[in-house]
Amino acid sequence: MKQKLFWGILAVGYLLLCINSVNIGGDFDVYLHAAEKLSRGENIYDPPFLNGLKYYYSPFFALALTPFCQQPFAIELFWLILLGGMMLRVWQLIKYQFDTNIFSQRTLYLWTLLSFFFALRFWLYNVAMIQVTIFLLWAMMESVHQLNKGRNIQAAGLLALAINVKILPIVLLPYWLYRGRVKAVGWLCGFSMLLLYLPSLFLGQEQNAFLLAEWWEVINPMNGEHLIETETNAQSLVGLIPAYFMEMEGEFPFKRNWLNLSVAQVHQLTNLIRLLLIALSLWFLGRPFQKPRSSLAEFRALAYMLMIVPLIFPHQQKYAFLFAYPMIAYLCYYCVLKWTHKRDRPFLLFGSALALCLLVFSPLVGADIIGRYAYDLIHYFRLLSIATLGLVVLALLARPKHIEGIIAKL
Repeated sequence: MKQKLFWGILAVGYLLLCINSVNIGGDFDVYLHAAEKLSRGENIYDPPFLNGLKYYYSPFFALALTPFCQQPFAIELFWLILLGGMMLRVWQLIKYQFDTNIFSQRTLYLWTLLSFFFALRFWLYNVAMIQVTIFLLWAMMESVHQLNKGRNIQAAGLLALAINVKILPIVLLPYWLYRGRVKAVGWLCGFSMLLLYLPSLFLGQEQNAFLLAEWWEVINPMNGEHLIETETNAQSLVGLIPAYFMEMEGEFPFKRNWLNLSVAQVHQLTNLIRLLLIALSLWFLGRPFQKPRSSLAEFRALAYMLMIVPLIFPHQQKYAFLFAYPMIAYLCYYCVLKWTHKRDRPFLLFGSALALCLLVFSPLVGADIIGRYAYDLIHYFRLLSIATLGLVVLALLARPKHIEGIIAKL
């Protein structure tokens, strides 16, 4: 009875939050504005933009939204309710990877609470901004789950849709190839081509080809606007590296840069670190074209690839760091297990480092709590990106064999 009451209160609270977000407006308004422009035969990648916000998504996504242009409140509320269900499914997919039978009910609640608490801030950002990040995270994890169940077509179709909406989920393409999932990759390429050219049936082949070319111009990572991002909210590597390695003006008078490199040198350094983060994926994955060492090791590898998405791609803001949620859950599980069974000195150092990194992720650093000045200062120094790089180091240290070794002794 208490559990039903809890979920009832939570559902009502979430519904009120969704209604408030729709009334205020968010990024979904930009998607609907692009859909409306598309219905009038206009170029959705050219001004004017709603509130000056450029449309970065595919022609297919805009076309799919055209029937809903006249009912913005209904479609946005429906989308947010759908995202709530997707977030619950993401947690279910995460929980599925861990042995929770070794936990008492209280310890299980502790792990659940910690995992959700340190992702709460970014979940709320996505709901407030009516974003697509939750959908992308769910689609990526669900597609891998379906792939592991042998459902190649369902997995490929879902991932193709996510890639078409926003290019970020393409990181799973090399992952599938690395695991030798050739049939699934074939289906993925087929579905991707279908979604790219399906709008031709409604827009005409010439107009669709033009829009695809325009879309590529917008998302091309070699565009000048994606090489160095100076605005405070830019939290990817192209925002972090320039802040510390070249002299540039900011919103605060505090000096950040350690070196005064040229633009070309900063670009090279950014790409070098980006390649290093990508190369580390191979260390997490182990040998190619073979079964993973364990399901837990495979989950850690997937969580790592998701976590570095907002770092390696340009134009990523704070809401994109929800991609770190699976890795946060993994590291919290590691700490809770170690705390309850092996409180040695190395663990205490690890736990302290994790707490320091996750403090930047927590709702405790929200503008309403620490004040707008301190909040903006955290973003000015790109502490969110730095904390994520810290999680990369901790993910390397928190090896699955340590977890499996403790469980084997229980």
